[in-house]
Amino acid sequence: MKIKCTFLNAPLKETIYLEISQGLNLEKRKYCLRLSQEIYGLQAEPLAWYEQLKRWITLVNLSVCILDPCIFHSSGKIPTWLYVHVDNIAIFSNNVEGFKKGIGKEFEIKDIGPANPTLGVKIYQMKDGISLNQQHFTESLVEQYRMNTCRVVATPLTPNEHLCPATTDAVILFKKLKTNYRSTIGSINYLSTATQPDLSFAVSTLSQYLETPGLKHWKAFLHVVKYLGGSQNRGLYYPRQARKTVTAFIDADWGNFQVTSCLNTGYLTCFHQFLVFWKTCKQPSTFIAEAEYNSLCELTSEFIWFKQWCEEARLLMLEDPTLIYEDN
Repeated sequence: MKIKCTFLNAPLKETIYLEISQGLNLEKRKYCLRLSQEIYGLQAEPLAWYEQLKRWITLVNLSVCILDPCIFHSSGKIPTWLYVHVDNIAIFSNNVEGFKKGIGKEFEIKDIGPANPTLGVKIYQMKDGISLNQQHFTESLVEQYRMNTCRVVATPLTPNEHLCPATTDAVILFKKLKTNYRSTIGSINYLSTATQPDLSFAVSTLSQYLETPGLKHWKAFLHVVKYLGGSQNRGLYYPRQARKTVTAFIDADWGNFQVTSCLNTGYLTCFHQFLVFWKTCKQPSTFIAEAEYNSLCELTSEFIWFKQWCEEARLLMLEDPTLIYEDN
């Protein structure tokens, strides 16, 4: 569901004056215009719109999530969850039509049907659960770099390959390609953070060289695209019924960055063997024990937030203690 003319619905709380624009027969030295309502382009309009929407949502007995202010939930007879992204609202309830009818009396809305796709992620409803993927985006990415006819590879990066900063000559040669390396890495980062966690390490490695990429880094990116050619339909799956247990895995390697000797950390958290969140990043530490403890601290903080968020939104209550598997 979308809200039409989103920012125009919020009341103007500040006194704002505008200069006389061209075409008006008014003398600029004597007159100015006073704004009577919110318009697009003001700095405070996103917050003003959010406060206006939150004010109405709380009137219909929904509470704002403290840990994620963009989520609203109710604890009444009909459980309802709302996810708000600017002018888009995803509704999870057994009375979706009733909520649409109520909010339609306050704001002008556009019913766009089921939330599919959402932020570029395709949602497949099945009897036993849901599946998420970005097959359309992956296919367009493979075609954009003309890798749809190439032989696919089994891993996102070449095994045992250690990338280093590009030399001056390599940077000059790469600039002749007139390719936006930062944009290309951003495209696979979009996949890795949404539905393909298997790209997380590759994105973390290639993003180390955004400022001065060379031909080796570009070839490594094309290797990732070749890998995507054979994994276009991959994504995430979440069952309707699962045991309420959480398991986490974490590790830190040594020697991947030969120039700085920094360590790389990766972790993932599974809700009954199904991925919930994951991350791969470079650490500033060069000591393996320190890196392991830093990784454990970050993962534990992430999980505590996730647990509190689930309990606050009344989504689930975890049954068993969380197991964190750490290799040291």
